[in-house]
Amino acid sequence: MGDSQDACRQLLPRAIFGINGKVENGVRQHPVTGSIIFALGNKIGIADYKKNTQEFVAGHTNTISCLDLSKSGKYMASGQINHMGFRGYVIIWDYEQRKEISRHDLHKVSVQAICFTAQDRCVVSIGGVDDGSVIVFDMEAFSPICQTPASRAISGNALTVRPMHNNPYFFVTAGDRHLRLWSILREEKKLYVQDVLMASKTRVFYCARIDKTDEFAYLGTGTGDIVKIVLNCCDRDHVSKQGSTSCILGAFGTHNPRKPTGRDCNRYVNGVRALYVLEGGRLLIGAGNGDIELVEERTDVPLINFRDYPGPTWPYLRTLKKTHVSGRISSFVRSKPEMFYICTDTNEIYGLNIKTWVLKLLRTCHTKSVYCITFPKNYSGVFATSGKECIRIWSSGRKQELLRIMVYNFNCACVRFTHDGTSIVSVWNDGIIRAFTPITGRLIYAIPNAHNKGCSALAVASTGRLIVTGGIEGQVRVWKIDPYRQDLLGVLKDHSGPITSLDINYLDTEVISACTDGSCVIWDIKRMTRKQVVTANTQFMSASYFPTGVQVITCGSDGRIIYWMVYNGALIRELTASKKSSVNCLAINETGDYFISVGSDLQVKLWDYNSGAVVGLGSEHASSVISCAYSPCMTMFVTGSTDGSLIIWDVPRDFWGRPNPPDATKYSLPKTTSKSRLSEVPARVNSGTNLKAPKGENIDGLLKATPKDDLCCVECPPCAKKEAKAVDPYAECGIVPDVRKC
Repeated sequence: MGDSQDACRQLLPRAIFGINGKVENGVRQHPVTGSIIFALGNKIGIADYKKNTQEFVAGHTNTISCLDLSKSGKYMASGQINHMGFRGYVIIWDYEQRKEISRHDLHKVSVQAICFTAQDRCVVSIGGVDDGSVIVFDMEAFSPICQTPASRAISGNALTVRPMHNNPYFFVTAGDRHLRLWSILREEKKLYVQDVLMASKTRVFYCARIDKTDEFAYLGTGTGDIVKIVLNCCDRDHVSKQGSTSCILGAFGTHNPRKPTGRDCNRYVNGVRALYVLEGGRLLIGAGNGDIELVEERTDVPLINFRDYPGPTWPYLRTLKKTHVSGRISSFVRSKPEMFYICTDTNEIYGLNIKTWVLKLLRTCHTKSVYCITFPKNYSGVFATSGKECIRIWSSGRKQELLRIMVYNFNCACVRFTHDGTSIVSVWNDGIIRAFTPITGRLIYAIPNAHNKGCSALAVASTGRLIVTGGIEGQVRVWKIDPYRQDLLGVLKDHSGPITSLDINYLDTEVISACTDGSCVIWDIKRMTRKQVVTANTQFMSASYFPTGVQVITCGSDGRIIYWMVYNGALIRELTASKKSSVNCLAINETGDYFISVGSDLQVKLWDYNSGAVVGLGSEHASSVISCAYSPCMTMFVTGSTDGSLIIWDVPRDFWGRPNPPDATKYSLPKTTSKSRLSEVPARVNSGTNLKAPKGENIDGLLKATPKDDLCCVECPPCAKKEAKAVDPYAECGIVPDVRKC
């Protein structure tokens, strides 16, 4: 390595794509810096979209289930979900120092919701189904002061909590047939509670909002209507004012003027999941099916006139504007007076201007695990990832998603670019091989029933006319790809478990297959025979050829990285990457000087191939890392994890790698004049270098074809053949078989 440092360097991320949109109200914006705060796995992410920077705060032992930010922006609070029988932690953080201030583990298993009261006086947390308690944490003493069961025995669990805007010792809890108003007695360390009178209505409340004056509260229900209650607070001992009580005013839906009275009330599909109270009595409503509406209360009809309405939900809301996003709405964040951030459970963040009503997709990421990452040959501008129901093409320069190819209800196990960049080849768990165009995402061809139990691995030859696939049943199959036909050349059987990875050497003569049965087989794809077998006491997760093809490097569930010789299968070197967890994927750079390894210990390691030493370490992931890819320019690499996040890492300049072999001195032959005309005779053997590429789509034109801050989403058509209708045997000759119909 020459002038390399002995100490391991810290790898710095260039860009991070990731967010957990399934956390209710899990996205916040800092009131001073404007940074977006969100949950991702067991860490809290703080992203500054203006500077395009992102950092994580770690401290939880399991997935974060709820998150809140104080109004002053000084503190953060988060709760987690844990395994059955273990405690769920609540942690209070200092935002400026990014450090933990205090924590408690009084909740059992999980924390359902959390919030700061006004003036940052207290933190109120609600336990999950296995806990069912309300705990108040005093921010002055930094200790819990009281714990009380959240609901009565005849009602369900509390699902959300909301504080008052002006009084720091009052809050509201809502949930399954549960709606209560609470008062905190800090000196006596007690909680007083009062049930809100709901008349004869029974609802499951998912979200709650209180207006600025603390007079009314609006709650979104699972039946798709908005419940408005009058609070009549606040009294220290009686919760509500003496002589009055908190009660419901009505359950409201939107008015449809085209329908007659009694059937003119519309409710939201899949319930109301998010609410925001605007000025002038307007409401911003997010539904479970992705509908977003701006509504206001009707002024043409008094509320008392709906007492005789035949339905339980009254059409008291008028729709002003409406739009739709993908997925269930989970959070509304107001960044500016007219600008909102909208987060969905599909891990996408939209920007909505309520004045011009312009919706824009800002951030995306995978909803589930990222199974595979790949770069095109000799092109680092874009890369592809595969995951649940989709293939996504990303721009490494713009740091955004460019193209999404959807195949619903199936997962893409692996994706590869052909070397000429004219197609994207992918394998899916439904056993079908699909190839798409790189710009429009159009389906080029599909090979159904490629593997009986689903495909799990893929490798593409440099010519693009030969692909090798691996299946869950343990077979390796070689396919010949022609422009209008795809043929099976051979089936290679030796493994007894699922194939985890495939890699072809640079000569397109050999392919190595890694399997969970503890063996890696090197196949001769010209003769369709087995050449070498290497075995180890592990489940192999990945195997890759050295760029020259003389060695292979493997990793497995035992946390070891092993070098093997290709021609005799001898073990060369064994490295310990992790003592407690598995190494899930490997990627080596173009020169073979450095490679990266990722594992279930959440760490990303950069290795020197020759010395076997770790020269770089990154720990920004919040869950197990299962995929990685080195860029052709060798200045960056990309990793993906089980929570759907992607991180683009910068490689330190000292570890970019040097040309292998080094550039030699160039010699030029003296020019001679010859009378022969052999140079004018065309060669009999055509190496293919002078063939012109067919006109069509190429991956290097994707950036030019995609506008900035734009995304193209394409749905793949079904590959099943339609059943042909029965042909009438008498249609051609015109014979009528029934004489009576002549």
